[in-house]
Amino acid sequence: MLSSVRTALRRAASPQQVRLASTESAAQKAQQAASSAQATAQQALAGVSKSAGNLLGSYKEPVLYNVRPPACAVAAAVAREFAKQVYVAEQLAPPSFAQFSYTFRHFFQQAPSPSFWKELYKSGEYKRWLLYGVEAYGIFKLGEMIGRRHMVGYKLEDPHTAKLT
Repeated sequence: MLSSVRTALRRAASPQQVRLASTESAAQKAQQAASSAQATAQQALAGVSKSAGNLLGSYKEPVLYNVRPPACAVAAAVAREFAKQVYVAEQLAPPSFAQFSYTFRHFFQQAPSPSFWKELYKSGEYKRWLLYGVEAYGIFKLGEMIGRRHMVGYKLEDPHTAKLT
């Protein structure tokens, strides 16, 4: 069965020995060859799935179902491509090292002066800075929880500490 598919595909892909008079006839010939190869491939796939079904018995359904991608994989691929387009359109990128160093250098030069903090409060920017601080603290605590593999405290299984509790 597979050898007949390979033979048909080779015939369709092999260059023709006949010289064609115009590009239109060449395009038609190529389209016909492609359609015949596709038809042969579909017939072969149907034959393979039928023979696989006979060989697999009760395992036929899970195996043939898993040939097609599940809906969640398709949805994930669509979401990934959409995120790529948004990333390019919005020109999202992490800051360069120069931007990063300038920001922190500027902050640490301005932070000791009280006028910086007064201006921050008057403009309302302190809310944004406070939010950044809370986010950083939350990420830090989340990392600690992951490291401990426990939400609160460390698990102590030492016999000496068991007496204390």
